Amino acid sequence: MSFNNMLSERLIDLFDDYSNNDNAIEIISLATTDGFPVHHFSRLHEGFDVETMAAAASTLYSVSNAVTKQILSKSFKITFIESEQGNVAFVALQLNDKDFVLSMSAKSNMNIANLRLLINRLANEIGDIDLADVA
Repeated sequence: MSFNNMLSERLIDLFDDYSNNDNAIEIISLATTDGFPVHHFSRLHEGFDVETMAAAASTLYSVSNAVTKQILSKSFKITFIESEQGNVAFVALQLNDKDFVLSMSAKSNMNIANLRLLINRLANEIGDIDLADVA
């Protein structure tokens, strides 16, 4: 079983916990920075394309990293997209020396501060997964 498939098994409970605790959360997605989905939760319609989400997260990761390196000489940590219907946050993660991007979207009734709190908390919990027997 691949690293991503084994990691995905560990993520099921975490994604379920977050989505069950807040109905405003619409999507939680973890992807590699080269655009491959690792694990995904969605309340959106069945036609939602997980691969497109992973590719978009990867692209935003690359753009955000380029901008922050150019302007701040640092790697990006978190990026937000705001819309009238809700917000999306993207966080950079590193697990077992591999780079990932975690995405979370929420309806407009969740403010951006709460979204930031939740995605950072989830990112920390993912980072705490014991990967010794996953790699």
